[in-house]
Amino acid sequence: MAAQDKAAILAALPVRPDENPHAVTIGGFYRRWFNLVDDLQALIDTVAHINSTEDEEWVPAWSAVAERFEKKADEALARGNRAEARKNYLEAKTFYSIARFPAPYHGGSNICPPQMSDIKARSYQRYLDCFHKATALRDEPQIELRIKRDGKEAVGYLRLPKGVSAKNKVPAVLVMCGGDMYKEDREKYAEGANREGLAALVVDAPGTGQTTFEHNANAIIAWKAALDALQARPEIDGNRLGAFGVSRGGLWVMRLGALDNRVKGLISCAPGGVGYWGTPEEREAQRNAAFERSRTNWFGPRGTKPEPKMLSEEEQRKEFLRWSLKDNGLLDNLTMPMFLVNGKVDHLTPIGNLYMALESGPPAGRVARVYPDDGHIAARNEREWGPAAWKWLAGVLKEGMKPAAPAKPAKAAKRAAASKAAGKSRRTVKKVTKKKTVEKASKKATKK
Repeated sequence: MAAQDKAAILAALPVRPDENPHAVTIGGFYRRWFNLVDDLQALIDTVAHINSTEDEEWVPAWSAVAERFEKKADEALARGNRAEARKNYLEAKTFYSIARFPAPYHGGSNICPPQMSDIKARSYQRYLDCFHKATALRDEPQIELRIKRDGKEAVGYLRLPKGVSAKNKVPAVLVMCGGDMYKEDREKYAEGANREGLAALVVDAPGTGQTTFEHNANAIIAWKAALDALQARPEIDGNRLGAFGVSRGGLWVMRLGALDNRVKGLISCAPGGVGYWGTPEEREAQRNAAFERSRTNWFGPRGTKPEPKMLSEEEQRKEFLRWSLKDNGLLDNLTMPMFLVNGKVDHLTPIGNLYMALESGPPAGRVARVYPDDGHIAARNEREWGPAAWKWLAGVLKEGMKPAAPAKPAKAAKRAAASKAAGKSRRTVKKVTKKKTVEKASKKATKK
């Protein structure tokens, strides 16, 4: 699919922020994969024929799509076309990502069991296999790191830009995953960092993927250990570290920044938990949405779905206070430069969280972008805010911890260059004229 075709499809999709897996919409369930899937039409066609999220129907349907791309990759590799093979392995990996969703989520939730069924475990393994096949076809190596602390372990992938060495150290960014998208799904974020000359370490979030760290507020130790691992690398400038996160990862980066002053700049997309409690209507809408998800979306074996339960406002408040940066006295600790972004129509993390972050901290150093035509994580507009955010963070980490100056528009830059050249030409003419005048006067004096 051509890039313009994908952009056209995204532009035509309706905005309907919800978690309905039977509809492809902006801000909806499939936002997670929009910027990972090249063939959006294959995704849309598959959704049209799925009637259930239970393993017995969900996993085979998406695995069949993945297998088509995996076969294309194998054939391309047999022909010696490494670029085509890599592209199709990544496409296969992404459709296996949908098949394995949201497992492995070790803590369990109201939409999936804590343990994967055999069929889902197989799709997860093929997801990992396709990713590693694609990685083996990259020009630059990928380094697997084991992040360890207090008997727990997480797996991370370190990606280095070209030309890096112990003698040519570079800044680095810790890429934090969210609640149901794992490090294999975050390769494009690492690529964005590498393009700006930054190293990137992508790590599974606590409670998910290949990690034994549990999902709770104390799991910040996992991210601190990841910063330790970055600082231990000879190619990394340990004094210039940043962090990036989306959704739950967006909250994690802010929480880490508030508790670890090694984070010199951060990008947070769709952060919840900043401290915006919301209006009674907003809180009720969130409780109703959570109940609806637990009622209709069960990503587990058939017949194992528990009875859905409506969350009370008291339970909602208790969970809110467990994570709220403001109520835990952490919001004022966020003094580093921050790039904040989200879609305005967000049904999971109210946009009030982003505004609260803007209303706190120092008067300079924070930038934000809110897209009125987008939902949670602003996936429709990532092709715009993604490159801008990475360029901004590179400026923060490379230019003395200050945000990079905005680039001059092309026309303005040309006018400035032309003006500079014209000025130089005028100065040269003046010098030549002056020299000739002096020489002429000297000759007259000699004749006399």
